Amino acid sequence: MRPHPNGSTHKMPSGDWIAVLDVGSSKVVCLAAQDDGEGGFDLHGLAVAECKGVKRGVVSDLEETSRAIDAAVRRVEQQVGSPVESMVASISGTHLEGHNAMGFVPIYPRSRQISREDVLQVINHSRQFMIPPDREMIQALPREFKIDGQRGIQRPIGMNGSKLEVTTYIVTGQTTHIQNIEKAVTMTGRKVDQVIVSALASGLGVLTPDEIELGAVVVDIGEGTTDIGVFQGGSINYSSTIPVGGGLVTSDISKLLRTSPEEAERLKVFHANASAAGIDERDTVEVTQLGHPEPRALQRKVLCEITESRMSELARMVRQQVEKSGLYAVLPGGLVLTGGASLMAGTDKLFADVLKHMRVRRAEPKLFGGHGMDTDRAGLATAAGTARFALQCFEDELGPVSGSGLKATIRSIFSLISGKS
Repeated sequence: MRPHPNGSTHKMPSGDWIAVLDVGSSKVVCLAAQDDGEGGFDLHGLAVAECKGVKRGVVSDLEETSRAIDAAVRRVEQQVGSPVESMVASISGTHLEGHNAMGFVPIYPRSRQISREDVLQVINHSRQFMIPPDREMIQALPREFKIDGQRGIQRPIGMNGSKLEVTTYIVTGQTTHIQNIEKAVTMTGRKVDQVIVSALASGLGVLTPDEIELGAVVVDIGEGTTDIGVFQGGSINYSSTIPVGGGLVTSDISKLLRTSPEEAERLKVFHANASAAGIDERDTVEVTQLGHPEPRALQRKVLCEITESRMSELARMVRQQVEKSGLYAVLPGGLVLTGGASLMAGTDKLFADVLKHMRVRRAEPKLFGGHGMDTDRAGLATAAGTARFALQCFEDELGPVSGSGLKATIRSIFSLISGKS
């Protein structure tokens, strides 16, 4: 993703550009980008604002969340020299539920060429299922088409056949939680154009096309939640959110060592390891405990045992979710860790120990920018992937299926995986 030339003043160039929003449990990320025509995007604005209004992926304080969103977006507006009126937003939380739905339509007369209308009709058919009144569909992603039983087809338009089938990955969410994200944006005087599931966005942010095609799982460890996306065959097959993140590690340290949350966070970031094995028992760290004005020496191994307990629990929960996807044994791309909480030393080794026979690596999106943009930080995978989705995962044949608005738009990621923009 190419850097934008440095300069003291900056005006967003002509052409289509988008703003994306990632509302997390500790921060809000706003990013402005433009397709570079080479499979990547030019980064024109990036801002991160602290947010304390979201708990485990769900808005708990509308005013605080809206304030954080406004702060991040205003900084991006200053960087790009243009107002941001609408955004594509990622969405997370344990309330999200995804499943693969099937649809089929007969082609008349038999063996004629398949049209765009046939594709829209078969996708619509896959979306016809009962949704509880307190939930709504937020994403429908065609994974694979079949023509007369022939699998692995990504673009059926123009091909001949008698029966068209589709497998669509559909995600629903709790209506109130979705509305609260939209309302927090609306309170800033802006609107949400479309939403994307965070697990999908994180995968698009850090996985390679080969990993998405052959099979890989992305694990984005945030402050309050961990998003998991299992990819194979050029699309997402499974997603889930675990209500455990780096914030619980900090909380454990604070409670067990009787420190302030700030001191616990410092210990986690600078001294903790996800595994206590191999930590020299003679190593000590200075800990300032509540009620004690002077710091006290503590065995570093004790700190690491605390962090290992919570991180091992998280790794086991991730393994359970990957096994639930049914693809655990067929993911040659392995497991890719991302997110700020994945930076803890030893995290990749611990996950490799728990998820046997699976290659584990860490990754963050490669972002470059001028104009004072701070891109050298973790936790930007979701924002980067949301930008890629908004800019490059669009085909006319999969335009709005019915109606309009953020819930009606259908996109595939075939164009991104095949290197076409």
